[in-house]
Amino acid sequence: MNKIEFPMKVHAVKLEYRRQKLEKMVHGHFKEKNGKKYVVITRDPSIPKINCRHQRQIRISTKLGMDLSDQVNEYQKIKTEYDSLLYDWNSKYNFAPPRIAFPIVQFSDPHVMNNDYFNRQQDRLGKYTPDKPTVSEHGELKSKNELMGADLLKDMGIPFKYETEIYLKEIDEVINPDYLINFYEIDRCSYLEVLGMNDRIDYFYKTANKIYGFSKETYRPNHEVIYVFLYDKSNFDKEYFVSQVLSAFNDMIPDSSLLWESDSIELSS
Repeated sequence: MNKIEFPMKVHAVKLEYRRQKLEKMVHGHFKEKNGKKYVVITRDPSIPKINCRHQRQIRISTKLGMDLSDQVNEYQKIKTEYDSLLYDWNSKYNFAPPRIAFPIVQFSDPHVMNNDYFNRQQDRLGKYTPDKPTVSEHGELKSKNELMGADLLKDMGIPFKYETEIYLKEIDEVINPDYLINFYEIDRCSYLEVLGMNDRIDYFYKTANKIYGFSKETYRPNHEVIYVFLYDKSNFDKEYFVSQVLSAFNDMIPDSSLLWESDSIELSS
């Protein structure tokens, strides 16, 4: 499939989340001199006098150097993500990205499905084990379609847990949703169900009962639970999967959380 493109509100949130995170981080780079490796700090929020002109240089082999190296590695990772997102924004739009009013508050949150909720959940609780599981970097999965879904979630930068557990009182059943996905930038998570094999009447009724159970327990479609219907189980529609997930993400970002400005956002190196 083509390169993943984020909807505008998702794109703006991802940019601003990283911009604000970078403002709080130690900035720097690495250098080698006379066979010795150093971490060079160009900005440290806790030490205002450190800047690009007045840098701090520490041997990586020291305890402080190792600690600062971890922080600079994380800074460089987030900075690379930010630069890529900003480049894509400027390539697509002729106006500056908005600031975001964090934290983003949901109009309704019946199950308090936030980052803490995501972190508390245990995964891999499903009881069924196929004869030939699909082995992947994500661990053993039950099908190739689940593997493709997991790969796409990784490509979108969305953390997930596989087969957590939830009890739906209305249908008196414990189910293991395919994924619990974390929209961590907006402090939200959602169950994600990939529904296929609807040509089998037994599976069709099971799917309908599951959707009914979610609905009666106030798990709203495209909010607390996202459904991806595979109408052709032998042909996984990657673009449809991505669009369903990102559409739900976008819908959870209120328009009021976008603060538009005329000036472009600049970030020091």
